[in-house]
Amino acid sequence: MPFENRSITINGKKVGFIPGESVLNLAKRNRILIPTLCYDPSLSISGHCKVCFVEINGRLRPACTTKVEQGMLVETDSEKAREARKKRVTAILKGHKGNCATCPQYEFCGLLELARSVGLETPVFTAEEEPREEVIDQKLKINLDRCIRCGKCVRVCAEIRKVGALRHPVLSPEVDKIVFDRTCEMCGQCAVVCPTGAIIEIYRERPDRRVRSVCTYCGVGCGIYLDVKDERIIGVTTDDLDPVGSGNLCVKGRFGFPFVHHPDRLRTPLIGEKGVFREASWEEAISTVKERFLSIKTKYGPEAIGGTGSSRATNEENYLFQRMMRAALGTNNIDNCARL
Repeated sequence: MPFENRSITINGKKVGFIPGESVLNLAKRNRILIPTLCYDPSLSISGHCKVCFVEINGRLRPACTTKVEQGMLVETDSEKAREARKKRVTAILKGHKGNCATCPQYEFCGLLELARSVGLETPVFTAEEEPREEVIDQKLKINLDRCIRCGKCVRVCAEIRKVGALRHPVLSPEVDKIVFDRTCEMCGQCAVVCPTGAIIEIYRERPDRRVRSVCTYCGVGCGIYLDVKDERIIGVTTDDLDPVGSGNLCVKGRFGFPFVHHPDRLRTPLIGEKGVFREASWEEAISTVKERFLSIKTKYGPEAIGGTGSSRATNEENYLFQRMMRAALGTNNIDNCARL
């Protein structure tokens, strides 16, 4: 046992601990479930929800902010701890307003899951009043009535996205609603971490199926799931287990999918003649490009030619493109639109 000289007793079992770790982290390492709300392993510890109460040496303390100390006696499932958690979650439930029948987050609601985890009967909210909704940049929809004040949206914006564009009444008393300032990049990560649907993607629908894929907007290669309904892409869901993006996406990766089914999308090559474009076959288009490249190179030299790689192409395809430009045409005038 690597920590045999440092140990505590948790639920009657003696276990070693890592200096500086929290009771919650120790419990997770030992596969002991402690219900949480404001906690997220990728975010800083706030500890303001007080849902993760445990009994330590006879006293109730939040597991996420309490550091493990030698000789502690921890009970995560004592009657005292269970009742404290139920009381705290009951108070949170009273502050929530919404209608489960129309909430797009219902099947994945963190609040309902939290209620079940502390032993409360799963509530069903049936608010009849019109929701106070606000649409942000035609991408996000805000409903403060559904908010349970976990603060995850603010922390993910500041700590993971490094933007800090979001203010919330719980953490910023000078505002009375969720506010996005001009630095917001519309990445939608706040909607991902929101447990109740207080912040949701405006286009979110229930898909028929999800197809695992890779975002093609740049060379990073973040893992995604394409939400498909009636054989059309209706949204993008992050892959939390993806080792590249770790469940994070930029605005293009999350909201840049409508071009796939856009009526103006080009589906065949076009050749310009006398100021007018006409449709052409791939064979004719490639032959025309080849002839004009060679003509320009012969008349003006290879430096008269430049190329822009596509951010929607794979790294391998862009590599082949730059090899064609450098080796076949002899020019180093190459750029890529992914940096714009």
